[in-house]
Amino acid sequence: MKTPSAPAASADEIDLNVLFFKLRRRWPVFVVSLLLAAAGAYLYLQVTPPVYTYRATMLLGDQATGSKRAQDLLQMLEVQQKGLKMEDELGLITSAGTVQQAVRRLPYAVEYHQEPATWLNGFRPLVVRQQPATAMPFAVAPALATPQLTNVRVYVEPAGPGRFRLHADAKRGQLVDLRTGYLMRELTDVHLDETVKAGDTLRHHLLRLVIRPNHTVPFGQTGERHSFLLRDLPTAAGLYASGLAVRPLAHDSRILELRLKSTVPAHAVMFLDTLMAGYVAANLREKNNTGRKTLAFIDEEIAKLGHARRQAADKLSEFRSSQGVVDVGAQSTAGIQRLNALQTARAQAATRQRYCQDMLAYLRANRDATQMASPSSAGIDDGVLSSLILQLGELNGRRAALKVSGSDNNPLIQVVDESIRSTKQALIETLTNMSRTASIGLRDLDAQLGQIQGQISRMPENERQFSLLKGQNDFNEKKYTFLVERRSEAALALATNATDKHIVDRAQAAGSGPDAPNPKLVGLVALLAGLLLPAGAVVLLDKTNRSIQGQEDLAELTDIPVLGIVAHGSRADTQDLLHKSKGPLAECFRSIRVNLQYLDKGPKKKVLGVTSSMPGEGKSFCAANLAMELASTGHRVILVETDLRRPTQAGYFKIPSDGPHGLASFLSGRSSLAEACRPSEVPGLDLLLCGTPPTTPTHLLESSRLTELLQDLRTEYDYVVLDTPPMVLVAEYFVLMRYLDATVYVVRHNHTDRSLVSRVNELYEAGKIREVYIIINDVRLTRSYEYRHQQNAYGYYR
Repeated sequence: MKTPSAPAASADEIDLNVLFFKLRRRWPVFVVSLLLAAAGAYLYLQVTPPVYTYRATMLLGDQATGSKRAQDLLQMLEVQQKGLKMEDELGLITSAGTVQQAVRRLPYAVEYHQEPATWLNGFRPLVVRQQPATAMPFAVAPALATPQLTNVRVYVEPAGPGRFRLHADAKRGQLVDLRTGYLMRELTDVHLDETVKAGDTLRHHLLRLVIRPNHTVPFGQTGERHSFLLRDLPTAAGLYASGLAVRPLAHDSRILELRLKSTVPAHAVMFLDTLMAGYVAANLREKNNTGRKTLAFIDEEIAKLGHARRQAADKLSEFRSSQGVVDVGAQSTAGIQRLNALQTARAQAATRQRYCQDMLAYLRANRDATQMASPSSAGIDDGVLSSLILQLGELNGRRAALKVSGSDNNPLIQVVDESIRSTKQALIETLTNMSRTASIGLRDLDAQLGQIQGQISRMPENERQFSLLKGQNDFNEKKYTFLVERRSEAALALATNATDKHIVDRAQAAGSGPDAPNPKLVGLVALLAGLLLPAGAVVLLDKTNRSIQGQEDLAELTDIPVLGIVAHGSRADTQDLLHKSKGPLAECFRSIRVNLQYLDKGPKKKVLGVTSSMPGEGKSFCAANLAMELASTGHRVILVETDLRRPTQAGYFKIPSDGPHGLASFLSGRSSLAEACRPSEVPGLDLLLCGTPPTTPTHLLESSRLTELLQDLRTEYDYVVLDTPPMVLVAEYFVLMRYLDATVYVVRHNHTDRSLVSRVNELYEAGKIREVYIIINDVRLTRSYEYRHQQNAYGYYR
């Protein structure tokens, strides 16, 4: 009994040796695949237009720069200026609005094409190259305000001197407003064939345009075809945006790199430069709008203050006229200042008077006084008084020096004493006069203080009213002056405003040539495709192949022993086996005969049934050759064709198949055994063929005559080989199974389905069929990894 375990698990594994063998065996497929891939790569390189990459860089700068003074003025309104993030900048640059603004400044409406005179374009226009307007022999100027036929290629041909023929054919088309992309009408079966004079307006319900010649480019001399198609603004912008990529140069960098892929280098340069210039100009306009809003706000505030300023000035003037004062606040301040000055002067006069009185009392009480306080210490600045005090001090010092060397009777000392007495007397008189003068000044100052204090007591009410009017007027004046100054600064800032975005590098090629298509990369892809696609197909077909490939497959499905294999032979080989005793086929059946005789040590198997699952698997061929091989060993063998539905044995032995005598006629009682049986060209081999196929083969095989026949044949012959019907398709095999000593089950290599073998194995495991042996027929040795070496072994017998 078969117990599936490890082999089933290993069935999903790929044996590289087997895989390489199968791939190597199919080398013509790889050659064809590589040739097709190379042809496809060549066509791709010819058909695909070259794509160029252009790059440009732009500095975003600091968002706080540009119109900074105007922004500072807006701080009084508490308007917070917030800078954009890098992601926002990238989104703005690549937005549809920004791209459309740039494309609107370009000649977007006309797209020119050229078809070279190559053999590829002989079938259909495969090689089409977009060209700039300067490379075309004509220029088209469509009327943007009129709906036009878009996305349909219009061919232009010369139609004589100064004339052009425009023609187009398409199954579908659209009438579109070029400026907005608005679809006016859908069109079907578009046909256009018009001739127009250069410089004249073509007035057609599909097109309205003017076409002019470009005399610098030859037209109609090289066999090339020229055409154009019209694009609306959103479509043209979408084409540019699809090839645009914007990214910062580094993570924290504020320099952006703009890259554009395009088939027309001139268009890429114009678009990138226009996009950057437009973005910078838009930023400057936005900043100028901020400055203009600031000026408008300041002008509005100045206009409001003008009326309030005039009203406050009129009220202040009226108050001054009615109260008879010029400036109450100034007068009040002056009175206070005068009062303070008088009080200070009185204090100084009182101090002078006390000093004089104190000095007089000191001099009168001390006639010999020598130490006097300086008048400057009391705040008295009098030159005469200071001179007398200084002179008195000097005389006292001279007297003290003379007294050291003499007595009081010394004439010099007496002279000095006289000078001291006279100086003191002068000092007393001076102090007396100064004291009298100070008393007079005090009385005068007291009178002035009384007058000033009376005036001040009457000032508070007028000062309050005047201060209120004066404060309101001063506030309006200061605010007005402030706004006027700020307006001048804002106007200057607006006049000198600059954007914080700058173009660093204008558009230039990112490489020395086109980026795509890359011939090396295309060649590599073609090589990989040419190798991998057939390899994948081989692996896929191998994994999905449900047919028997060899003994390994049978080992996974059944425990029925395998007698051997039958190599594949040509039709001539299979038809001429009667005369060939050497070769791969003969050796295969010789090996099967030996295995059949010595495989089982039990009783000799005289009656052998050769069957298969379905027709076409070679059971009849194997039965005939097995019978001939058994007869070649000196045994008496008879081959009985019990497959009465599709008899084929007559063809192998070159005997007419429509004879009146055979097994069918014998079983039906119309022929004797001697009439039905005939010898073959192989010594020892007799044939009992079907004859004319009967209408009821099953009834004939179930008759007692077949039982008697096989009993007689078993005693007369050494081996009885039955060519039985397929066991899966009809029931005749199971009728014959009771007469068989062994069954040879023929499995055709790379033909018999695994499920059929599984069904036979179920019968074998259930014990319904016994003594079963398998032959693998039609094995192509050179195409089988399992039997690849047997081809050389069979060559030994040639």
